[in-house]
Amino acid sequence: MKTTPQGPWAIENLPPFPGVATRLLHTLSREDVEIAEVGKMIAGDPVFATRLLQMANSPLFALQKTVKTISRAIMILGLERVKAVTLTRSIGDFVAPALKVKALRACWQHSLAGAILLEQLAPACGIDPDYAYVAGLLRDIGRLALLVKYPGPYANVLAVSVENGYDLLATERELFDVDHCEAGAWLMRTMPFLPELIEVVAHHHDVVISGAFGMVHLVKIADLLADALDLGVSAPINPQGFEDVLNELPESARWRFQPDREELKAEIDARIQCLD
Repeated sequence: MKTTPQGPWAIENLPPFPGVATRLLHTLSREDVEIAEVGKMIAGDPVFATRLLQMANSPLFALQKTVKTISRAIMILGLERVKAVTLTRSIGDFVAPALKVKALRACWQHSLAGAILLEQLAPACGIDPDYAYVAGLLRDIGRLALLVKYPGPYANVLAVSVENGYDLLATERELFDVDHCEAGAWLMRTMPFLPELIEVVAHHHDVVISGAFGMVHLVKIADLLADALDLGVSAPINPQGFEDVLNELPESARWRFQPDREELKAEIDARIQCLD
């Protein structure tokens, strides 16, 4: 990976996240954060606050009751879900200029699909679903950064990889001197995220992931499930069936998570479409 003092050359001078979102993520990363502080920060940007409420009430998050105020949203959602909503809104705004290209819209939808799958898989594995959702949303942040910076060339990378059955990571490295896992890990280190989430971004495509079953293993399974549900970015070189992927879960989790493939796909499609 060729880097400059500012990081990999391919992701220099990226468009920034919304300022309020960046400040909010820094605040939410603190252990001593107070609800009132978070509410004041969100309310200080009326446009962002309005859009955050719209997203919190969208089918993507499937709340039982309508949330009408920021303070009520924080009380009902909790700080971890507020972080999830903030990230979804911010990354959606970040990638919006590239979404006119169909192939690049598929990348964003794949990120959302993985996040939703992780949210559903997490309880069966004893993991907080909001934290898992955030891990899923961030796992391909490097890919999203590359497509925002180079929408045309990245669309070509996808097309060439699909047409010729090339390994996508290898094709990225050939064109950009960095793959999306490496680019994402570098970006994550510039933001207030836990080391475990940086590990997820860097290693969720590894062929073998060592150690006890953890978040990076679960993210890899969610990624494979998205492919098995036809929600992938490109056709996998060695595709796995839906049931085969589920069998990679720990046995106890497999007993707790036994979805119907078509119902699961329909639910994910419906939640993703609410953003279009």
